[in-house]
Amino acid sequence: MDPVLIEAHQRIQSALEHLKVELSSIRAGRANPSLIENVPVSAYGGTMKLLEVGTISAPQPNLLTVQIWDVSILQDVIKSIQEANLGLNPSNDGTLIRLPIPQLTEERRVEYIKLSHQKMEGVRIEVRQIRQDIREGWGQEMESNVFGEDEFDRRAKILQELIDRSIGIIDELGKQKEAELMQI
Repeated sequence: MDPVLIEAHQRIQSALEHLKVELSSIRAGRANPSLIENVPVSAYGGTMKLLEVGTISAPQPNLLTVQIWDVSILQDVIKSIQEANLGLNPSNDGTLIRLPIPQLTEERRVEYIKLSHQKMEGVRIEVRQIRQDIREGWGQEMESNVFGEDEFDRRAKILQELIDRSIGIIDELGKQKEAELMQI
């Protein structure tokens, strides 16, 4: 297999993994630690992710808890959660932060579905850009007589099959997220 095709596959896989992370952060009315684990927290003179300063758990389907390891940054963590604009209202129990997860209204569900579609379209664009970058590189090689037009067409066909499979995966991830968001 062409090393460029291997590179394309790796770049596309990276984009798909990023989409999975993005979609998991869209809340579906159930407590899920991935909802807040990447919230940036200003601590120790820098920025850290919430999962790096405490333990996140979901003891109930509608409650998240964050056990902060260093009580001195508790207020910074609460402030960061509020500023993340996730619609969560943290309450402080000493070293434990409780985050009740409110039920989603129909309006919020529709908003989240739109947001997931935006994230999916961003990854589709990224995948198409990868295809364009690779085809341009091959075009330059073909002009330099590294290989002929038949080889270019063969590679382009393989690349297009990879792109089509990737777009199918993106669509499937979107359908799963939409079904999850519409569950009551």
